[in-house]
Amino acid sequence: MHGLLNLYRERSGNPEFWAEPINALTNASFVLAAFAAWNLASRRAVVTEGSWLLIVLAATIGVGSFLFHTCATSSTMWLDIIPIALFQIAFFWLAGRYMLNLPVWLSTSLVVAVVSLSFAAMPLYKPLNGSLFYLPALLTITGFGLATYLKGGPEPLLLLAAAGVFATAICARSLDWSVPLPIGTHFLWHLLNGVVLYLAMRAWIIHLAVEKVAAGIRL
Repeated sequence: MHGLLNLYRERSGNPEFWAEPINALTNASFVLAAFAAWNLASRRAVVTEGSWLLIVLAATIGVGSFLFHTCATSSTMWLDIIPIALFQIAFFWLAGRYMLNLPVWLSTSLVVAVVSLSFAAMPLYKPLNGSLFYLPALLTITGFGLATYLKGGPEPLLLLAAAGVFATAICARSLDWSVPLPIGTHFLWHLLNGVVLYLAMRAWIIHLAVEKVAAGIRL
């Protein structure tokens, strides 16, 4: 428990519920990203099961992270980590299978590799202040971004933009204890990742909208 209370500069060992007000409240960015994605999917009439899955998981990330930054226990830590892992699994599988048209076995193998490498790196708190967990996802979304850019279509830079923002977010998370700010920089991790999730979900929704139009034309 003591170690969990010292994960973030804003808390700095304080066990109180509101010891991390900025870190806690900036989790609203995930809920806002989910709402924005739902609004976009509704306007494009592509609120599919895959869209709902990503939207719900994005909102759940915000709730789980809020709980961990207010009640720093081993239980709430997993409520923080598991929704993130589930969003990665869902998005990379959907994007690989349907946006890049990869075969099922390859999409599944890719997801297994990303999740396995992420959790293998989880115990390694240094370097990067525990952010090694996110590097496999960064490499994967960068690769997906390059592939979708080369493939072309509407808004082809969305996933590359998501990768760039995600890299910046990892830097913010890694520098939390290094900067001379009493609140640290972890709150930027939340704000930036809200943007990352929205860009990823937007890429998926735009893909569905294009496929819907193409299907209509074929009919």
